[in-house]
Amino acid sequence: MEKPIKVLAIVYKLIPAGLENRLMDIIRNIDQSRIRIDVFTYQLDCGVYDDEVRKLGGIVYYNPPLSVKNMLWYVEYFRDFLKKHPEYRIVHAHQNAWCSVFCKGAYLAGVPIRIAHSRTAISGMKPSNIVKNVIKLPTKKYANYYFAVSEKAGRWLYGNKMFDSGRVQIWPNAIDAEKFYFNMNVRKRVRNDNKWENKYVVMHVGNFTPPKNHSFIFKVFSEIRRNDNNAVLVLIGDGDRAYINSFVTKYDFDKCVQLLGSRHDVNELLQAADVFLFPSLFEGLPGALVEAQAAGLPCVISNTIANEVHIIPDISILSINQDARIWAETVLDYKKYKRKNTKEYIIEKGYDIHSLTEKLCQFYELAYNKDAEK
Repeated sequence: MEKPIKVLAIVYKLIPAGLENRLMDIIRNIDQSRIRIDVFTYQLDCGVYDDEVRKLGGIVYYNPPLSVKNMLWYVEYFRDFLKKHPEYRIVHAHQNAWCSVFCKGAYLAGVPIRIAHSRTAISGMKPSNIVKNVIKLPTKKYANYYFAVSEKAGRWLYGNKMFDSGRVQIWPNAIDAEKFYFNMNVRKRVRNDNKWENKYVVMHVGNFTPPKNHSFIFKVFSEIRRNDNNAVLVLIGDGDRAYINSFVTKYDFDKCVQLLGSRHDVNELLQAADVFLFPSLFEGLPGALVEAQAAGLPCVISNTIANEVHIIPDISILSINQDARIWAETVLDYKKYKRKNTKEYIIEKGYDIHSLTEKLCQFYELAYNKDAEK
C-alpha cells in the first residue's frame, strides 16, 4: 500500500476561529489513506485542536512567533525547516498576507508545490491594513498555485490582473453541513438550557477583533432594545473582552448581553438563535456566516462581504454606512420568521465539506504526480 501524500498546512495556531475551523473540517474529512495533513504553527504554545490532529495521525509543529520585525529572518527559518523535512513536497499556506513569507521560504527550499490561500479581503487605511497590503506583495512571485475563498479575496491578495487571467482557483469555505441543519428538538433544548424561551435571540459569531465591527453591533442592538425589551444579544467568540465589556457598561446591557466565549457547540447554539447579525467591515468568505445559513437562520449582513456567501434567500444586505436604526428594523423584521431546512442550498453552492475534501484530495494528488513526472 502506498504511503499517503504529506501536506504541510500553515496556520497561526489551531484555535476555534474561522480559517482554523475550516482547516480542521478538512483534516477530519479528508481521505487519510491518500492525504496526510500536518500543521506548522507559528506559536510556541499548544492550540485547542492539536490533540485531535495527532489522533488522526498528523503532526503539529510549534515555532517562534512571526511578526513584521522578524519576517525576513522567518523566511530563512522556514526554508531551513523544510530542508530538514524533505517529505513535504506540498506547502499550503492559509495565512493571507503572510503567505508571502511561507511561499518564499518554500521556494528557497525547493518545494515544488507552493499554495497560497487568500481567506480575507482587507480594506481601509488603518496602519495595520496598509502594512498587510505591503507584506502580501511577494506572494504572487513565490507561490505557484493560487487559492481564494471568494473573488473578492482573490483580487485582494493576487491583484486584478492575475485574477482575470484565470490562474486563481476559488475554494469556498465549506463546512460539515450535516451538523448545522435545522433541528427543532435541538432548538427547544438549547433555548430551555439558556433560558431563552421567551427571548428574541440576536446572535453574532466572531472573535473580538476590529473587522467584526462590534461597536456597531452594540449600536444596532441598542436600537433593537428600544423596540423589544425581550431581545438578547449573544456573542460567541473571544479576544479583547475588556473592549466588549466597555460597551456592555456603556449601554447598561448587563442583563441582555451574553458573552459565551469560544465554543465547540456553535452548531447547536445557532439552532437556538432567531437572527444572525454580521456587520463586518471586511471579510473574504466568513465560515460563521455559512454555518448560520446552514442552520436556516435569517441573516442581516454588511455589503462588504463577498457575494459568494449569499447562499439562502433569507439574507438582508445593508451598507455599514446606513443608520443603526435601519439595521435594527431589518433585524426585527424577522421576528415572525419560520425556520427552514437549507440543505439543498448548501450542497448546490458547493459548501458541503465532503464534496470539497474529495476535490482537494484530487488536486493534491494531481499536483504531486505531475511534479513526480518531471
